[in-house]
Amino acid sequence: MSWRGSGRSNFRSRSSSNGGSTFSGGSAGGPPLIVMMGLAFGAGLIMLIVTIASNATAGGFVAATPRPTATPRPTAAPAPTQPPAAQPTTAPATQVANEPGGSNVVNETPAQTVEVRAAPDALAFAQTSLSLPANTVVRLDFVNQNNLGVQHNWVLVNGGDDVAAAVNTAAQNNADALFVPPPDTPNALAWTAMLNAGQSGSVTFRTPAPGTYLYICTFPGHYLAGMKGTLTVTQ
Repeated sequence: MSWRGSGRSNFRSRSSSNGGSTFSGGSAGGPPLIVMMGLAFGAGLIMLIVTIASNATAGGFVAATPRPTATPRPTAAPAPTQPPAAQPTTAPATQVANEPGGSNVVNETPAQTVEVRAAPDALAFAQTSLSLPANTVVRLDFVNQNNLGVQHNWVLVNGGDDVAAAVNTAAQNNADALFVPPPDTPNALAWTAMLNAGQSGSVTFRTPAPGTYLYICTFPGHYLAGMKGTLTVTQ
């Protein structure tokens, strides 16, 4: 009987000296077990949060701050292209035109028309003589159809060979107008323009007083080569 009573007393005393049950605490004087488990869980949770934050920063989860867009600098508008300044030009020297002329040339309706041609294969006129009435408005058509490819004209002079030579010399000195007589050449009654081979030209003039007159070509060398004819003016 006394053994049983002694045993119960020892159990209670041991339980009391341990400081409580297993869930109430550990060794004598230490914190309860539940508190220690809570602290351990909290510490682990803090470490997990720190690890996630570190990985997010290292792995690029943090949104990059956008760089400010550079404001484009205004560009200056290109200067307008200015047209080149016009260069002053020197007016060409006045030249005598290569055209019909003569002291007897008129601007009237012709009463008669006559045609003269160049010889096809020689420095000569095909018609070496003409006859026209005096004081008559005549249109003379000159046709330079020749196989030599040279230029010709038709010039009526007031006289014979002496007068024709002077008119021819004046024409030789008028190279700028292709050797036609200059305006107001003495004794040059009428002339056509200087014509290329295959061209035709005309001159309208009033026939002079009755008499004999020469007509010539004033291209250099042609009159001297014998390119001339005779016009007989009748009553």
